[in-house]
Amino acid sequence: MTDPHRDECRRLHRLIGHYLAIQTWARKLDCIVLTRPDLASLLGLEKFKSARVKWFRADLEPWFPFQVQCNKTGALSSIHSLFLSRVPIEAFVPKGTMTTASRVKAMRSNAPPTGHLRKEGDRLPSAMDMATYNALLAAGLRKP
Repeated sequence: MTDPHRDECRRLHRLIGHYLAIQTWARKLDCIVLTRPDLASLLGLEKFKSARVKWFRADLEPWFPFQVQCNKTGALSSIHSLFLSRVPIEAFVPKGTMTTASRVKAMRSNAPPTGHLRKEGDRLPSAMDMATYNALLAAGLRKP
């Protein structure tokens, strides 16, 4: 028997994955970085459980097979940022305690092109907005 909650989460994660892949490609990036507030907004969560973080990462693997998770503490649920990439990225993501912006800025010059999902203050789309955007692209009615 399947878990209806897991199935619903998988659908949302796939929608987000497709949207993120298009955003990454359109901006000529190989890696896109999500901060904790980005994740909270996209997933509609205030608190993160380690199982949900694992599900999200697993569901995004078809689009972003290389992922680096930065945590505030050792707990998986203390996610601070998530680097999602279509190419190997782990060797380029600096270790240690720092802000996400500092971590991206500290990446070596030969690192794959990497950028934040949004600028501070920008609003992220709702699931309905992402579904509409993806559908319009698929129908050829909109350009990325």
